[in-house]
This record gives sequence, structure tokens and C-alpha cells, in this order.
Amino acid sequence: MFSDDATAFIRAAIRSVWALEALRCLRAQSSRTWSVKALTQELRASELVIQEVLATFQAIGLLTAETDGAARYDPISAELDAVVGEIVAEYERRPIAVMKEIYAVETSKIQDFANAFRLKKTEKDER
Repeated sequence: MFSDDATAFIRAAIRSVWALEALRCLRAQSSRTWSVKALTQELRASELVIQEVLATFQAIGLLTAETDGAARYDPISAELDAVVGEIVAEYERRPIAVMKEIYAVETSKIQDFANAFRLKKTEKDER
């Protein structure tokens, strides 16, 4: 479904559908500068979620911070923009499949955590 780069990007930077929606909005209106409040209102999300999303996107080089604390979509490379474009296009075509990919990361982390506490049958029998 995704290139390796897109899959890696999702696992590293997109932790929720809110993040994906924010990314889609930021990219679609790349000439606009967004404050946390404006993006929160646009997406009807919580300010905390949007602050975290913007901080993540800025840290990986997707946003340029303005002097007033607002941000604008401005990826550090054409390759990064292409990866974002791939994810956004796939989300527009197959939103459920993309959501499953986002939450598969969390599910695997939860499963790994649960497996760490699972006793093997042989270990349990030895007790």
C-alpha cells in the first residue's frame, strides 16, 4: 500500500487521525500560516493535540515557525513533501486503510508490551 518511506513516516510522525488531518490541512493550504488556535478550530480538535502535532511536524522538518508562534507547511526537502503527498493521496482514496496503518503501530506496541508479561507455558509449569 505504501512505500517504505511513507510507512516509516507514519510510524514516526503520525500517531493519530488528528495528526493526519492536520497534515492534510497544512499541505492543502501551504501558503497559509496557522496558529494553534486556528488549526484547532479548523479541525475541531483539542489545543493539546494540535500543539503536539505541530511540535512533531516542526521537529521533523515539515513546518517553518513564524515569529508569532504560528507555523506554515514548508518541508525541508522535495522528497519529504513527496512522502507526505503519497500519504495524503492514499488517505483521500482509502481512508480506512490508512487509519488501520496508523493504529497498527499502536496495536503492535501494545501487543509487544503485553507479550513482555506473558509467561510461556513451560515457565508457568515450572513454578
